[in-house]
Amino acid sequence: MFRRRLSRVVLLTALSASALAVSGQEPDPIKWSIKASPSIADKKTFAIELTARIDTGWHLYSTEKIEGGPSPTRITLLPGQKFEVAGEIDSPAPRSAYDPNFQVATEFYEGIVPFTIPIKSTTPSASSEKVRVQVRYQTCTPTICLPPKLIELETAVSGEEAKPVQAPTAPENPATLKSITTGALVPDFNFTDFNGKSRRFSEFRGRVVLLDFWASWCSPCLADIPQLKNAYQKYHASGFEIIGMDSETLGQKELDSEFAKEAQIKAREIVSSRGVSWTQSTADSSLPIAVGSFGIENLPAKILIDRSGKIVARIKNVSELDELLPGLLSSQP
Repeated sequence: MFRRRLSRVVLLTALSASALAVSGQEPDPIKWSIKASPSIADKKTFAIELTARIDTGWHLYSTEKIEGGPSPTRITLLPGQKFEVAGEIDSPAPRSAYDPNFQVATEFYEGIVPFTIPIKSTTPSASSEKVRVQVRYQTCTPTICLPPKLIELETAVSGEEAKPVQAPTAPENPATLKSITTGALVPDFNFTDFNGKSRRFSEFRGRVVLLDFWASWCSPCLADIPQLKNAYQKYHASGFEIIGMDSETLGQKELDSEFAKEAQIKAREIVSSRGVSWTQSTADSSLPIAVGSFGIENLPAKILIDRSGKIVARIKNVSELDELLPGLLSSQP
């Protein structure tokens, strides 16, 4: 079987242990398992066998980073262990095809995918230790994409035990689950735009505003961009504004700093490459608004606000704008 040798750079030193998930309602189309096999010739060398079992209809993206594409798979050893990488990660060659979710060619896996990670112990006693591996990945169907997810798996290097490590789930705080309802006045809020400038929502009072909560991994969000551009060009001169609320890390319980940094770069790439000209709020300032003010748990989410600052509707389809905007723009606050 043809196999791809992955560069050692794929196996990074993890900066933190965290869990990433948008909501408990999301499906889990990939089941991971892990085990270790000690070398017969060398008691200090082991092979970690990491296997992804992917549900039918779903696919797992490869380790290759594609500009404007999905989040690539990243496999990391957690720091502070008595092991180090002893070579390159081995995996089957991924498929390559045009991806309608991101409108670019991507590489991905389907079915059962084994990854083999060679490691070696750094101390004589490490053979009795457990090794912990962290995987960050994204999975999609041809029409649906789930947010990037971060998991941990643990196994004894003796091969006697293998299990996923369940990250603790923070209890829901009712104060952060409140949602401003239709007809309510949206309170003023601060945000930082993509140019680093401090802004206020009140700057847009007197105009009809669409708050567009989106992320680079959200394929329906990206699919909406052409229609949003058309609506913006059609109605902007009449008083219509869009504020893009970048929500790359929506649902992330603890900050994965590496992912957050990559997500910021990717969001800006999309805005630039797809000709998005309206105001964009950074994820750091968008997320408290998304969760704390509007109770948003899933993307895309679009909230239409009239000239007086009151919520008109939560938009499910961009085509609704052509029905609502003419009347809203003709009225005065």
